[in-house]
Order: sequence, then structure tokens, then C-alpha cells
Amino acid sequence: MALSKNDIEKIVGSGNVLDDPETLQRYAHDQSFVQPRTPDMVVFVKTVEQIQELVKLANTTRTPVIPYSSGKNLRGATIPDHGGIIVNMSRMNKIIEVDEENLFAVIEPGVTYQQLQDALLQKRLRIMVPFGVFPDRSVLSSYLERDPVLAAPSFEDGNALIMDTELVLPNGELFRTGNWASGGRPGAPNGPIRNTIYRLWTGAQGTLGIMTKMVVQVSFVPVDRRIFFIPFSTLADAVEPMRRIQRREIGTECFLLNRFNLAALFAQDWSVPAEVPVAAVTSEDFDSLRRQLPAWTLIVVINGPARRTQEKIAYEVAALREVCDIMNVELREALPNVPGAEHVIASELLRPWSILKKFNYRGSVHDLTFKTPLSNVPRVAAVVVDLAQQHGYPERDLGMYLLPLERSRAMHVEIDLHCPASECAERATVKNLWLAASTELANAGAYFDRPYGVWAPLMYNRAAHYTQMLKKLKAEIDPNNILNPGKLCFT
Repeated sequence: MALSKNDIEKIVGSGNVLDDPETLQRYAHDQSFVQPRTPDMVVFVKTVEQIQELVKLANTTRTPVIPYSSGKNLRGATIPDHGGIIVNMSRMNKIIEVDEENLFAVIEPGVTYQQLQDALLQKRLRIMVPFGVFPDRSVLSSYLERDPVLAAPSFEDGNALIMDTELVLPNGELFRTGNWASGGRPGAPNGPIRNTIYRLWTGAQGTLGIMTKMVVQVSFVPVDRRIFFIPFSTLADAVEPMRRIQRREIGTECFLLNRFNLAALFAQDWSVPAEVPVAAVTSEDFDSLRRQLPAWTLIVVINGPARRTQEKIAYEVAALREVCDIMNVELREALPNVPGAEHVIASELLRPWSILKKFNYRGSVHDLTFKTPLSNVPRVAAVVVDLAQQHGYPERDLGMYLLPLERSRAMHVEIDLHCPASECAERATVKNLWLAASTELANAGAYFDRPYGVWAPLMYNRAAHYTQMLKKLKAEIDPNNILNPGKLCFT
């Protein structure tokens, strides 16, 4: 027996439960290749207590509950595989606290990157943001989904960004970590205690609990910075210079873009779409930049702290020049044919969503996003290039973004495939290429750490013991299998 609309309205109030066909259809799909499925209802909540009551009620009727924050997950994570109710938390959008002394912020699920960054910048603070994230994406969901931030190369600035957490368990009980677990509050004498138990819910796609608050690390805006561009003719040429730069811990942000993505970033006649997919838009600026830009460009950002600003910048710049001299690569502070490129990048460090202009190329973007060792990057890229040629997909239309993690301990890799959003032969070709590349990349050493859709069996079938333990855990804390059933290995 499914939940009735009347029962839910008693919890959240009339007008907050939608079941009209038009609304349900909007929540039935996203721009991904995941099979659409219509929910039974969409429920807007505003308090933790409402979520608790909904989850308890759903247990009595075995009704699936799918957590939803901003709707900017493009890979099917909130499509209701088994129907049920979408719990939309976008109205829970309070920045509860910003602690300027202990450098953290307490946020609700509906708080967006743009909202939080704008608030922090007024205090000369910033939150670390992933490259290519939507400005209205939920910070809480993004961090839970392991979107790596641009500062991920740095141990200090790009990791351990989640502190205390609060969530509703599958039985409706409230669970807290860190200071909250012992009845304290963020900002208690020890500050928000970092712990590892919250990692149980990162990447879980709402299958093990619904996170309702998060304490996130913030940092000071750098007093000064230097931005450098290092061009390369091939991806293989960039591997060793990147490794040496990272092992010497030079810079905070460091990332590599191919000419497609760099041209999309700088194209002035494209705008960042509010929603995707979009209608394709031709761009003379993009076409011109793609012809002129280097095949690959490594961007290195050296930031200066409040104390000894120029001293720190100077010795890192000297170390960077030394690496480039040894490797016989060119170090630039500007990009030819792109006036003011350094100023654009400086802006992107705080609001890195201009790369989303890439959706204008064909309308939708289907990424292959994974982790792999730095030494393996040329191999996995070659796999995609070879498969693209086999499927008749132009190599020049591949967008690529590479981000070192923890001083190149591993690499985050995103490879984009572009096609129209509507069903057509071109879209079918890209879908077949995407599916084939997913399998071949897994065989070549790519690790899909955010296992959406078909990536889930690719990863879980290779980790039988881990998968078995996860299923036991799911059965223990969610015996009625109501939280986002069908995702990960919980099929």
C-alpha cells in the first residue's frame, strides 16, 4: 500500500505535495541515459522533523523515498527506479552559521554554491568549489557525491572539507557525527571534530540516510596570487611535468584542459545555461579558439596567504620555473589570442562554472568520470580516442579535464561526449560509445568512484566482499529498503 497524499499533507501541509502529470514528468528523467521512471508524488519539506515523520510513515507502507536537493545531478541519481516519493529539500536553504574564527559554515541541503560563496566573500572567506559545478547545485549534495574541488591537489585546502554532519536514518531517527554526536555543537572548544564515520554516506546516493545538515570547511580568500599556463602538444608530454610540480607541492589549484574545454571556457558568445539540456548554439568564437589554442594547457595557481604573502609566492614561482626549465617546457603568464585569460581564471577559482558553456555545443554532455593513477592517464585517454574513432565520433569533439588529487597520488579524469538531447542517430551513437567506453575504461584501470547507473555493476562486480558487506549494512539499517532503492549495488 502506497502512501496517500492526504497522509503526507498532514505532515508537510497542503500545497506541498504535487502529483500532477507535468510535475511528475519533470522528476522522471534527467539528461543522462538512465531509463526514466515517474515518481508517485513530489513532496517539499522545510524541516528535519518533517523528513523524520515522512520516513517513519514510508516504512509502514514500504514506500520508496528519494532524497532530492537541487536537481543538478545529471547522472540519474534521483530518478526513482521503483517509483515512490521525491523528498525535495530545496526549500531547506539556510546558512545556519558562519564561524570566522574556526573557519566553518553550517548549511542545509538547499544551500547552493552561489548562495554560500556570495555570503562568504562578504567576510573575505571562500568555500572550495568543484570545476564545472552548476551555481545552483547543492553544496551538501555535491560534497556527499564526492565532486572534487579545484583545490584537490592540495592536502590542506582540497580535502577533509566535510566536518560535522546530521542525517535522518532509514528508520526516521536523527543521527549526528562529530561534536553533535556527544550533544555538543559546531564551534565547541575542540571545534567541529573531523571523523571518518560520515564517509559511510558519501557517494551513497541517499540509500543509507538523508543528510539534513553539514558543517563544511571554509578558508580565507588569498591576499594575492599568480596564475601560470603551460602548453603541451600531447597528453603524454604533460604527465611528468605535472608529477614533478605536484611532488614539490607547488600551487594550490592545478588542472589540465584540452583545447575543446579551454575554448568552451573562454568562448564569449556562449552563456552558462540555467538548465540542461539546451538547444545547440553555434559559436564563431569557440571555433576560432579551438583552432588556435594549444592541444593541452596546464593551469597552475600559486596563492599567497595573509602572512609573508610575497615571500611564499616567490619561492613557489622559483620552484615552478625550475621544474619547467628541467623539463624544457614553456611557462606562460598569459595565453596567446585570449586577452585577459589570467583574469578569467582568477574569477573561475571562486565561481568555476563557465565551463558549463560546453553544453551549448550539441545540447547535452555525457561524461566519463573516474579516478586513475597519473601514469595510467595516457592509456585510458587512448582507450576513449580509439573507441571514438571506431564509433565515428570526432576526436576533436572530446572534452577533457584532468585534476591531480593529493599531490598526484591519483588523478580525477573527466572525458565529455556531446550529442543532441532528443532521440536521433547521433545520440544513439554517443550512447553506444559511452557504454562501450565505460566497460573498456574499467578494464584499463579506471575506477568509477561515483557509480551511477551502469557504472555500479562495473565496480561492484569487481569487489565481491565489499559489495556483500554493503548489502548487509543496508539490510541492517534499512530493512524495508525504502531509501532510494535500486541504486549502487542495492538492486
